[in-house]
Amino acid sequence: MAAGKPALRVKSGTEDFAKYIKYGYYYVDKTQYLRPIFDADDRLLILRPRRFGKTLMMSTLKYFLEMNYENPGDTSAQQELFKGLKVMEDEEFCENHMGKYPVVSLTLKDVKGDSFDEAYTALMSQMRKLFAKFAWLRQSDAISESDKAELKMAEDRAFMRTADGRQYLRDSLALLCNLLTQHCGVKPVILIDEYDVPLQKAAVHKFYDQMIGIIGPMLSEALKTNDENVSKGILTGCLRATKEGIFTDLNNFTLNTVLTQSRSLCTAFGFTPDEVQEMLSHFGLEKLYDKAREYYDGYSVYGRDLFCPWDVTSYIRSLLDSDDPAAVKPEAFWNNTSNSDVITHFMPNLNSADAQRFQDLLDGKSVKVKIDEGMSYKDYDLDNPAQFWNVLVYTGYLTLAKRGESDTHEFRIPNAEVRQCFEKNIKSYYSKASNPYGTLARELITCLISGSPGKATVSLRRLLAGFVSVRDSATKAPRENFYQGFLNGIFAAAGQEVSEYRSNRESGGGYADITFKSGDGKAGVVLELKYANSGEDLGRAADAALLQIENKNYAAVLKTGNTEKFYGYGIAFCGRECAISFKDLSAQE
Repeated sequence: MAAGKPALRVKSGTEDFAKYIKYGYYYVDKTQYLRPIFDADDRLLILRPRRFGKTLMMSTLKYFLEMNYENPGDTSAQQELFKGLKVMEDEEFCENHMGKYPVVSLTLKDVKGDSFDEAYTALMSQMRKLFAKFAWLRQSDAISESDKAELKMAEDRAFMRTADGRQYLRDSLALLCNLLTQHCGVKPVILIDEYDVPLQKAAVHKFYDQMIGIIGPMLSEALKTNDENVSKGILTGCLRATKEGIFTDLNNFTLNTVLTQSRSLCTAFGFTPDEVQEMLSHFGLEKLYDKAREYYDGYSVYGRDLFCPWDVTSYIRSLLDSDDPAAVKPEAFWNNTSNSDVITHFMPNLNSADAQRFQDLLDGKSVKVKIDEGMSYKDYDLDNPAQFWNVLVYTGYLTLAKRGESDTHEFRIPNAEVRQCFEKNIKSYYSKASNPYGTLARELITCLISGSPGKATVSLRRLLAGFVSVRDSATKAPRENFYQGFLNGIFAAAGQEVSEYRSNRESGGGYADITFKSGDGKAGVVLELKYANSGEDLGRAADAALLQIENKNYAAVLKTGNTEKFYGYGIAFCGRECAISFKDLSAQE
């Protein structure tokens, strides 16, 4: 629905609730979830994929709950902002909680860096901004002069970089809550958005212990041992990390994730089909619902069907910018808003079972994997395939297909957009000469150019063992073309070692599947590919491919320039196995 007055614009990326209302942006009303979020015990951790509306919901909570510090009891600002929205129908909740609390709102999404110093500087900056907002506390008659002096210390950049300054930062959140309680006579609400970003980034860049040494005590002292000065604590993030110090012995922490069987908040984040249909209809685009559903729907929480909000709003914006909305092709916005490196980072370490699961996912199937919901960032290891599935599920690359027993469930790729993201990043991975496959690719090229079929077979089998295909079964592409796509990706990593590369997707026309020359042009290589129905047929299929090269004189196209040697390779594939038949074609006329 549009709040207040008919919305003329749709906005993506805006995370400030008040801007939606003040500027007339289309707002999908989720305010009915303020009560269940607020009532979910004293401490609540909400985990959802990025771009699923967590930050906007935290902003909405802040505007609803935060008191007028100059005139406590005045809720006129809330009355105006929330006029006509669903939360206003809950008169009891509004009466008891609207504009009643001091609110400490902090986002940690930008607390990151390649080193601890960079990340600490970012954290220090966020805390200085937070303390600046409450600088007026230094004028309070309810606060001692010594506490006022402590409050002012946050402004001293030089001090904050000292050992004492780091200890001050650890204590800062609890200190601020204490002072707000003294001044307001009401325990504040703490809202921490993207709590896990500093921990995840620190784990990746190998300074986790230093970062948890700051973040852990800062959050723990404010949320765990500070009941007398905090009424509610609500955190959001993507990944669960229950073993971290900030959660140790915090038994009253309620957890709500994409796998939690909790009905109350299952549609609080993400757009429901009805909400998307209403939004499209508002802009006269209702006929494009099926296209939006194919690309951006498919997430499942507690059995409820959900769209990614960022993608839907971005798609609608692109439709409204076009003179012909029906002709607009949905974009893969996901590629630009999520850390897609997570897919390719694990690939060199995937075992055969994981690789097969990946292939099944790309073929539209679901896969059964065990999820460790107690994963610790201290143990976060991008080289550990066991954590690969955790990351994919919680960041939104996969969604629940079928709940199983214990922690083992079935998961699937949610929609066409995320499938494109998988395919794009896998293809991109193979094109990077710096990745491990680049080394193997160049090794394979060297073997082929030098006429070494035995060594080429070994290299090719190593590549196949870790290869995850980008084949979409819906295309019904010939099986040879499936492996041809694989080789095209591999050869893309060969760099200057290959020249005059040619791939003939459907074969025929007197050309082989793949032909190329060495970088210096002195050697030419012909590859003809076949698919074998079983491992026993690999040798025969490879021989047949080589015979085709000879009978059709495929090497003729390479007999130009200074080329001196010509090699033919018949290559047969079956699953992740291969066989190669070889012949020196230099004398062939």
